[in-house]
Amino acid sequence: MKVECAVQDNHLIVTLPTALTPVLMKVLARIKHLFDLDANPQIIAEQFATDARMALLTDKVKGLRVPGAWDGFEVAMRTILGQQISVRGANTLAARLATKFSQSIETPYEEIWLLSPNAKTLAAALPEDIASVGLTQKRAATLHRLACEVAKSAINLEASADPFATITALKALPGIGDWTAQYIAMRALHWPDAFPAGDLALRKLAVKDQMLSENQLLAVSEQWRPWRAYAAMYLWATLAMKDE
Repeated sequence: MKVECAVQDNHLIVTLPTALTPVLMKVLARIKHLFDLDANPQIIAEQFATDARMALLTDKVKGLRVPGAWDGFEVAMRTILGQQISVRGANTLAARLATKFSQSIETPYEEIWLLSPNAKTLAAALPEDIASVGLTQKRAATLHRLACEVAKSAINLEASADPFATITALKALPGIGDWTAQYIAMRALHWPDAFPAGDLALRKLAVKDQMLSENQLLAVSEQWRPWRAYAAMYLWATLAMKDE
């Protein structure tokens, strides 16, 4: 399977092998979720128009979307792996987990040869075995507990899940706070109003030249509802804008 961007025509080109024909609609639904193709950037920009800073950002970066997920558990796992470490470090840990707990596959692309471990596989593993890839015992325990809850369907990480119930269930697990739960809801559930208000960058970038508290940011974000996940994406995008 290959997905390409047709820049001039503003659409995606999806090439699928005939073997995937029986699950064509499921695959296309996941692709739409992954690339956030159901979003309407114009409606979102209109909502942000009342906020001068957000209006400026939506004008600078038109049509920004929230990246979704092919698999909800994989995103949740990667989010936990990335807590308090660099993206590069999280990628290294994810690769080690895949090598230890998953299986190799054959693809036309030499850089793609491993599947991501699923919830059932990690639930069946011992926490100390998970920790052996370089995780702390505490983080390995968090990942194992999450895998157990997802494997027995106590936590639903599908896009159709109730975001409030899922966030509450996630935060009940040791090692998962509001930031992690909200970020998982943003990416895995594609909840458009998910908002990790404790994020340091968001608190710093929401109002130019000010550092807001979490409660202050939540107050400011009320005017962005129900599109706060998109507001977060626009604010994070300013980190790559030299003049912002």
